[in-house]
Order: sequence, then C-alpha cells, then structure tokens
Amino acid sequence: MSRYIQTLVLVVVLFLAGCSLKEPSVAQVGKKTFENEDYLILVALDEQRAGKHKSAIEIYKILYEKSAKINYIVEAIKLSFIANDIAQTEKLLQIALEKEPKNSELRRIKIGHLMKQGKLREAEKKVLLLIRDEKSSRNLQIAGSIYLQLKSYDLALKYFESAYGLESDESSLLNIIDIQYNYLSKRDAAIALLETHARMQGCEINSCYKLLEIYGKEKNINGIISTYKKLFKRFRDDKYAKKIVELLIYKKDKYAAIEFLEQSGYNQEMLLSIHLSLEDFASAYKVAERLYKKTGDIDYLGKMAIYEYESNKDNLTNEILKSVADKFEKVVAKLHDALYLNYYGYLLIDHDIDIEKGIGLVQEALLKEPNSPYYLDSLAWGLYKLGRCKEAKEIMDKLISMTNEEEIMEHSKLIDKCVKEEK
Repeated sequence: MSRYIQTLVLVVVLFLAGCSLKEPSVAQVGKKTFENEDYLILVALDEQRAGKHKSAIEIYKILYEKSAKINYIVEAIKLSFIANDIAQTEKLLQIALEKEPKNSELRRIKIGHLMKQGKLREAEKKVLLLIRDEKSSRNLQIAGSIYLQLKSYDLALKYFESAYGLESDESSLLNIIDIQYNYLSKRDAAIALLETHARMQGCEINSCYKLLEIYGKEKNINGIISTYKKLFKRFRDDKYAKKIVELLIYKKDKYAAIEFLEQSGYNQEMLLSIHLSLEDFASAYKVAERLYKKTGDIDYLGKMAIYEYESNKDNLTNEILKSVADKFEKVVAKLHDALYLNYYGYLLIDHDIDIEKGIGLVQEALLKEPNSPYYLDSLAWGLYKLGRCKEAKEIMDKLISMTNEEEIMEHSKLIDKCVKEEK
C-alpha cells in the first residue's frame, strides 16, 4: 500500500468517521444514570489522554454496561480501532450496531474497519447503502477513497467530485487533483481546478502548496510566482514575499520586483538595492526618504544626500548643492562613516565650496580606510585644487598602479600637466 493510500485510510477512519484523538463525545451523554458515572468518565478521559487506551476501553465498556448509553461504546470502538485491536473492534461494533443499526457514525467506523483489513468490496457495499440513506460529503469521500484503493479511478473521481460539489472542501479537492494529475493524465484540468478553488475559496495552505508542487514539476515560474502572491495576499507572511522577489530577480524582471515591493511594503532595503542596480537614483532617494522618516536612522539621510546628488548630476544648481551639503553636514556630525566623509569632502572640493574643509573630511576618511583608491584620489584632487600639484602627483603616481578608473585617470592627467607647468 502506498504512503498516500495509507494516509487516505487514516483520514477516512479518523476524520470522516468522526473519531477524535483529543476530546471524546462523552460530554454529551445526558443525565447521570448511576452514582459513580461522572467519576468513571473522568478516569476514562485521564487514561485516554495518557495514551492508556486498553484501560480506557475497559472503563467505557463498564460505563456502557451500567448506563446503556451508546456514546460510551462508540468511544470504546474508536479507541480499539486506534489501538489496532481488530478482534475487539469487531466485537464492540457488533454490539453497538445491533442496538443502533442506522447510526451513521457507527456505520462509518465499520466501513473504516473493513478498509483497514483490506476488505474493500464489503466496504464498498456498506458505503453505497450509507450514501443511499445519507448523501453527505464525508460519506461520498469514503466511497471515493475505497474506489481509489480499488484503482477504479474514474469512479473514485466521480465520488470525490460529488463530495466537493456539496461542500467545496479542500480534502475532496486534493483527492480530485491527485486522481486527475497522477492517474488519469488530466493535468490541465487539475491545474484549472486548483486555480479556480484558490480564486473562489481563497488560497488555502494545502491546495496552494499542491499548486506550487505541480507548477514546480511543470517548470512554470510564472505560475509559482502567481501562487506565492495569492499566499502572501491571504497570510501576509514575509516568507512568501521573499520567494516572490527571489523568483522575479531570477527571471531578471527587476521592474516587476519593484512593483511588488512598492505595493507590498516588504523589505524596502531590497527595493532600495534594486533601484540602485538600475541606477535610478531619484527612486532610490524616495525609498531612503521614507525609511529615514520611519526609522530616524541618520544613515538613510546620508544615502539621501548621495542619491540627491547623483540624480541631479547633469543639472546641479546652487540650491541642490546646498541641500546635499546640509544633509551631509548633519550626517558627518553624528555618523563618522568613511563613505560619507569622503563623499561630502569631495563635493566641497570639486565644486570649490570649501576645499580646505573638504580635504580635512577626506583625511578623516583615510584614517579609517587608508588604502582606498577613491579616498586617495579625493585627497590628491583637493591638493591639486589648492595648487599643491607636486604633493598631489606623489599620491597619484602610487594610485594609478592600483586602478584605471576613468575619473582617476583624468585627474592624474590634469595633475601631471600642472606639475609640468610649474617646472
């Protein structure tokens, strides 16, 4: 018997037959009929919760003998069934069914008992009689599971579809999908039904995970993304958002990733990184601004200064330069980060705002990262701006052996020219 069929039998026996491992139905036994009845119920429940099924069964049998209440014998049957005591289950079922032959719960347990023993044809006859008397979703599911074990896939599908038609429940749905996809080669129908269920009933965990499993086999990336979006919409769990973004990046669809991150509000740092990878500094500025307002983290103000400068590089005005410089001034006063010290220092140097102050900021950055070619270039450029070309050249001669960065090479040429002119 396959693992799936074993699981199906367990579902039929425990769920469809109404068996509960947590709380028996003895709470509904009615008025007390003998003096120690309440005490014996509590003892039986304690034994049951402790996993002592044999002793619990014996107490339920005593309760039944003294009260003649069917609930007690039903609990004893359930426990003997779970304990896999075939003989006792058979004996107790016979007693109970003689008293209440039309009891649906007992009849379902009897069918499950037959299924467990592999007596599928007997189970088939009994379930068809049960459906004739009570056409419920769970009875139809039991019939479907019997025909599935008998490998009568068309019949199994028919009964599971009837059950699903009554309640649109996930259990029936998953059985339909299993038969369509694995046994009847109706893959498109299985996918269509799962998608319809997700749209009409909401993206339930098991059915949507089944959809993910099928899309994975079909290598349908768009289908996987769509399903994760449904799961995220329903459960708002970040693990689904993370999957969506990872898959969109894998597809190299950064704009779709941006759209999702903007709409969902998930991981704005990731949104910032994607904007930067596209060199969309204006959009990066807006994200950094939102994060700064939300967190008050001064690091985001530093990023805003950089993005404001970069997004206006071709259209810089004194007003924009002042706005950028004001931001950097607040940042470097609190956050002595080498990146911001150098960026602000270079801005002051390159735009002839305050070259001496700019060199001081760059030197502070170099104390933290003395071998950074960018920071060394900023220092050389500042010295050049002050006319100290020989000192600048000493730095650049070492630097050009480390990098061929275009801007650095351009600075080197201008510094070399300055030295020659001095000579």
